[in-house]
Amino acid sequence: MADVKFKTESGLKSAKKAARHEIEGFLEMVYFKEEVLKKYESNKDYTIGDNGTVLFGYKWGLFRGICRVAKGFLVAHLGDIGEGLPEAELKHWKQYNVNYSEVPTKERYFDFRDTIRRMLHFMKKSNERIESHLNKFFFDIELNDKRLFKLDNIESILRSLNKVINKKTTLDDFQARIIFINILLLENINSELILKILKKVDSSLCYSYNTLAIKEAHENYLFKQTPIELKNCLKRTIHPLTTLELLKKFLLFLRVHYDVISSLKIRKLSEFIIRKHDIYRKTSKIFSEHYKYKIYDKDFKNRKYLTYNEEKIGEDTNSLKLLNKFRNESSAHGFSKKKYKKFLDCLNIDKKNEDYSEIYSILISKVSYDMERIYFNLFSPDPAILEYYKNYMKESLDELHASNSSRYESIFEDIISYIDEFPELYPYIIRHVKKEYLCHNKDSNFILALGGFIESLSMRIKDTTQELIDLLLPSLEYDKALTIARFGHIIKYSKKITPEFFKKIKPIVYEGIKDKKTVNVNSTSQWIIFCLIERFPNLLNKEEIKQVFKQEKIQFDLIKKYIR
Repeated sequence: MADVKFKTESGLKSAKKAARHEIEGFLEMVYFKEEVLKKYESNKDYTIGDNGTVLFGYKWGLFRGICRVAKGFLVAHLGDIGEGLPEAELKHWKQYNVNYSEVPTKERYFDFRDTIRRMLHFMKKSNERIESHLNKFFFDIELNDKRLFKLDNIESILRSLNKVINKKTTLDDFQARIIFINILLLENINSELILKILKKVDSSLCYSYNTLAIKEAHENYLFKQTPIELKNCLKRTIHPLTTLELLKKFLLFLRVHYDVISSLKIRKLSEFIIRKHDIYRKTSKIFSEHYKYKIYDKDFKNRKYLTYNEEKIGEDTNSLKLLNKFRNESSAHGFSKKKYKKFLDCLNIDKKNEDYSEIYSILISKVSYDMERIYFNLFSPDPAILEYYKNYMKESLDELHASNSSRYESIFEDIISYIDEFPELYPYIIRHVKKEYLCHNKDSNFILALGGFIESLSMRIKDTTQELIDLLLPSLEYDKALTIARFGHIIKYSKKITPEFFKKIKPIVYEGIKDKKTVNVNSTSQWIIFCLIERFPNLLNKEEIKQVFKQEKIQFDLIKKYIR
């Protein structure tokens, strides 16, 4: 068996021997030209990671100790190469092995893999979100592809975008990257989906307000006087919104659609189905009024609300708009100096800057932020329909059962939001929460998160929260001051205090006032007495309170007054 040796900074060394620790140098750095990966890129049997990792199913792989170190170059540990690659692959990698001196490590370069990965993440999350929303609220429209972004066959685009660049990047390369990123983000917007939904509600939603004004003027005033030849020409000028503008209109439409359902106080699925036509009609009317305001300056009731959301969506997609302009200028005639400087000004870049790698880095960073904002624009709450909220509630309770400590708090926050919308869900929810308590009563994170849940409930269900005191008491073991403070919130939001609740908290509070060792316990315990004096003084025994505070420094004037 041939012993394949690689160039390292200390000379030629065997990868296999380094892997077996027969020689020193397991962590020695070995450099390669990026072309070493081309063998694997066209073969679906191989998985190539952003950092240069290569996996051949479960058979072999170079999956650690490798990264991109400069434009066109990779670096890996000698021992990792020996462990991960079979002999045939070692011979292949040997062909692309270079000395450290050949690698331009001192040159600043930009690697966009994390940024591209982040953009794709939010595009996929947007697809998940929109598909779920369409299934619930636009089931009356036949839709074959419910993705907002069509991400098919993008591997070649990603390979081009993932290549690192540096200050030697040319204008041609810069323009090519602008085109690729535009294809990935904007040309993958599912215009067919958006148009189908908007047309179902009102076909005029598919056009810009200026186009609608031209269409209206022609149909209402000029049709009879327009020669036949010009009529045909005019039809060719009436185009739906361009891809990005269509996406912005769709985001605004979803916002309006949600608010219309909420304004009609639709709470059940059966009612939602019956009133679908009313929802569409009212949604269309709001956009029609907005059109009249934009073109004829006719004010209307919802104008500020609609204008605000339109401007917000415009701000959230401003960098995508700039990217689109870059693309159009580049593909048509190349950049004119005047427009190019204007682009740089929009990016807050010095107009004398000729480092295209830096310019591209700034642009792609801003564009990535826009893709994130598109997702969060989609992530407004679904209209409160009881049947759907029951499903959300069951999913959250299932997650609470299976989740780890890092998720308890956010799951309880979700559950609180369901009770906010539908208080009638409370008995079912609390029954299941009590079951989960029996499963997790040794988990301090669960117990503390449950205490926060009960505290939040006190604002919603008032006096009823006192019935949950037995679920709250175990958290004294993990955070005594916080638990006592939660007693105070229950007292604050209750109209009356039950004897059972008072009987359980009184000894804890009295003991807390005498506690000098545990941080904040004395002050929070005094606050409970303050709350009781303020709201339910008849529960307290003045002589008993005097004895509790004997030789104690009283922090609240109300308590001092009560004792005197």
